[in-house]
Amino acid sequence: MAAIQVYASFPCVMAPGADLNLHAGNWYWVHCLTFPLETLNELRISPRPYKWIRYAMGVVVGAEGELSSSSDQLTVLDYTACLPAESHNLYYHTSDAEKRRMFPVDPKMARTGVTSSAATARRNNFRTDTAHRDGDRCVLSGTRAMSCDAVHLLAHSKGDSYIATYTERRNRDPTGADVIQDIDSVRNGLFLNKVTHSVLGTDVAFIPTPNFAMDTSDIDLTAQPGEIRYTAHLFELSDPSALNGVTPGSSLQMANTPDWPPSILFDAVYATTIVHHFGSPELKDVVAKTWKDTFYPDGVMSQAQADQKATGDARTTAMKKTGTQVQERQERHDTRTSPDGLDLLLALPYILVPPNEVQAISREAAEKAEEAEAVEQMRNREKVIAWNRQVIASW
Repeated sequence: MAAIQVYASFPCVMAPGADLNLHAGNWYWVHCLTFPLETLNELRISPRPYKWIRYAMGVVVGAEGELSSSSDQLTVLDYTACLPAESHNLYYHTSDAEKRRMFPVDPKMARTGVTSSAATARRNNFRTDTAHRDGDRCVLSGTRAMSCDAVHLLAHSKGDSYIATYTERRNRDPTGADVIQDIDSVRNGLFLNKVTHSVLGTDVAFIPTPNFAMDTSDIDLTAQPGEIRYTAHLFELSDPSALNGVTPGSSLQMANTPDWPPSILFDAVYATTIVHHFGSPELKDVVAKTWKDTFYPDGVMSQAQADQKATGDARTTAMKKTGTQVQERQERHDTRTSPDGLDLLLALPYILVPPNEVQAISREAAEKAEEAEAVEQMRNREKVIAWNRQVIASW
């Protein structure tokens, strides 16, 4: 089958920013995406397909560049040309400045399951805030709230650390306005009908325009080039009518507020969809090996695991503090041969309380401690169960 294969230049050894080795010997071409010509013609994503391929490569690689038919030199492609009938290779060239910014999409970012609906304060606030911003209706189909979900663009299971790292590396706003620290921020959410939610990031994604490679008129020839739009693209859906009447080319009803998601998050979902359908095994292997420590500096960890780790760290700190206090009290006791006035004053309430009441108080305190421990264990168990379901779904 005739196809377009697209290559991008990747570093042999990765280093952040100015420490990155830009010498040609540190870079090599990696086969990233394969677009069957028959599929591109069927999808009809854009009347200017080469512009779209440039955008797709940009969001997958995480750097802005130009397409060329040559790997040795940059001869910018004619982006208005029609697709040929035969196979050919394209090469995505990036400048030194863009190589330093390079941050490819995480192969493990793909949404392979719907976020758990387990009730938590953060999750409830996320749904309430997202629904309120989007008018209590699906931003794509207008479906009423009862048939909608508050959807995380970057999955909730990825956690706070992940979204902070991703948005910091992809941010191009000089004020840092696109950086998000909280995975449950309303700026990481959309209110979508449940059917669209189930295929978001696999068979459905939204392309924001204008972007670095395309104007809105490159998606819709009747649109103004600078019109801000988020257009739905459907990939290999056997029954598009299943999406509640949504058709390819439908656009989101954007909330004109500062808490609307930044375009880099729409780019992230679009990139995972592209990789899901057109990504090469070589791309996935190279990115996973080279950027793994950047994506997951503390190891691959879900939000539930991160919460458990934070709880464990807090307990360890508290235990150390308690141990130190006990040791200090013991040391003070060891230096005294008899109780001092303060000891007697602190002991007085207990001396005056009858022994049976002291025992009752002790039992009540022990029962409360056991109850608190049981509640904490149940909370952690629920988190682990939710995480396990997401992991199993991803298999």
